[in-house]
Amino acid sequence: SHSWMFHTVLGYVTLRLLGHDNGDPLAAEALAWIHRHGGPYRSPTWGRIWLALLGLYPWEHIQPLLPELWLLPDDSPMHPRRLYCHMRLIYLGLSYLWGARVEADADPLLEALRRELYPEGWDLDRFAAARDEIVDTDLYEPVGRGLQWLFAGARLAARAVPGLVRRRALDRAWEHIEFEFRSTDWVCLSPVNGMLFCLATWSRDRRHPDLDRAVAGIEYWVWEDEDEGMRICGARSNIWDTSFALQALCEGPELEQAASLVRRATDWLPRAQIRSEIPGGLRHYRAPARGGWGFADEHHPWPVSDCTAEALEALLHAEHRDWLAADTGFDRGRKLDAVEFILQRQNDDGGFGSYESRRGSMMLRRFNPAEMYGNCMLEYSYTECTASCVRALAVARDALGARMPGALHARVHEAIDAGVRFLLSTQDPSTGAWQGFWGVNFTYGTFFAVAGLMAAGLDREHVALRRAVRFLLSRQRPDGGWGERYEGVLEGRERDLDPDEPSRVVQTAWAVLTLQQAAPERGREAIERGVAFLLASQRADGGWDHDASVGVFFNTAVLDYRLYKLVFPTWALARFLQR
Repeated sequence: SHSWMFHTVLGYVTLRLLGHDNGDPLAAEALAWIHRHGGPYRSPTWGRIWLALLGLYPWEHIQPLLPELWLLPDDSPMHPRRLYCHMRLIYLGLSYLWGARVEADADPLLEALRRELYPEGWDLDRFAAARDEIVDTDLYEPVGRGLQWLFAGARLAARAVPGLVRRRALDRAWEHIEFEFRSTDWVCLSPVNGMLFCLATWSRDRRHPDLDRAVAGIEYWVWEDEDEGMRICGARSNIWDTSFALQALCEGPELEQAASLVRRATDWLPRAQIRSEIPGGLRHYRAPARGGWGFADEHHPWPVSDCTAEALEALLHAEHRDWLAADTGFDRGRKLDAVEFILQRQNDDGGFGSYESRRGSMMLRRFNPAEMYGNCMLEYSYTECTASCVRALAVARDALGARMPGALHARVHEAIDAGVRFLLSTQDPSTGAWQGFWGVNFTYGTFFAVAGLMAAGLDREHVALRRAVRFLLSRQRPDGGWGERYEGVLEGRERDLDPDEPSRVVQTAWAVLTLQQAAPERGREAIERGVAFLLASQRADGGWDHDASVGVFFNTAVLDYRLYKLVFPTWALARFLQR
């Protein structure tokens, strides 16, 4: 992508903290870029907060993040419990740090960094003037007039808050932080809120007995290899990847090696299901968790609708092929728990949220303070989650048959019908595509939507499916593959690859899988050309090279799913062999 002030400022500070001299070419070039683009004053709020924690930005000139919101009644429309869970817990950490004015002790290095970042001097008037100033490179969703008024009111309120009320607010926020630590064994929902909570713990008591455990929890998110060194991933995807791999293998030919892999994986996957509710969860705004699977593994008790749906379907397919591992304990009760969990994530419009159903008014979208990210304030109804849930509910209904209680069967039937209506209502009638939220982009959304609609029983001749097929057939490229650019997610439209760029392996697999389901005859030639592209792109060792990252969240952040390039092409070839 282009360069960002947020990353460049934090990257420069990190290099200096790691011992690089400011004359080091890497550091010097970064600092020069920062000054050419207006300096750290123009960083987004999240960047300013990290600087403030090091004494490199004045807290009083950062937009207010009032911890007092945690004291609001639960039914208040502005209570943070209504936010999307990632935003909720990030706000929890940020509001504690803002309210407590947490700051590292000054030392010669930090004093040198002040001089380097602000060669014109530490001018509080300049910071005050820059409060609403964000560099264009980083600004995705501008702060609206309503939020500016809200910030102005919050600044006035912050000056009037009695010390006793502030302490109560910080104590309430700390209760929620402690709960998140203990309920996740210090892993937390993500490393972002985990690191903020570590700093809150340190500020609470520099000798806090849980501080070492809090820091150790960050290690869960560390990934290291020889090629790219150490980095901290925003999410681990063990359950997600395993579920897709199982479905790919189960749709393939009868191979003992495939059966062995499936049995090994299905020995683990049921153990990652959450078997009981989290004690105290409701008091701390956690949705019911029993029966669900998370994105990562058994150590990460934050279950998700589509992760549960894909895991449930994968296990049911393995059971159908008699490839399920022995003694998994994955009995009728646990299947019904998974179904119940999925139903709890459905929104009033028939679509499904991810971690939770939607809690807040859509008006909250107008008060997004993140600047760098979009669609991050609330749970929405997502095409992909809805399609996965509809598909899993349909497969579970058929697999359980009479073993599903009548009342639950009726609820499942209603949920599927409502999900289908949602999917039909969100198709673009002009192109026939569905836009993805979690992947790039229309190929991804269409792959999920078509699979969900067909699992629900729509005929291939249904107008929505014919439109989707027409969309995919019209987007096939001369080399036989498909491909879209990630920039289309930023712009909310299709962005084709350049004519001289080769097609993308994963996006080609999504398109081929979709056509194999929705148009095995009408799309035969396109399917065969797509399969030929996948075969021509395959390496001698059976894998495929990484050609692009195709995951996304909050519109601007790219997710690099390392196994997608293996799982989805394999799935497309397996389906081709079987059909």
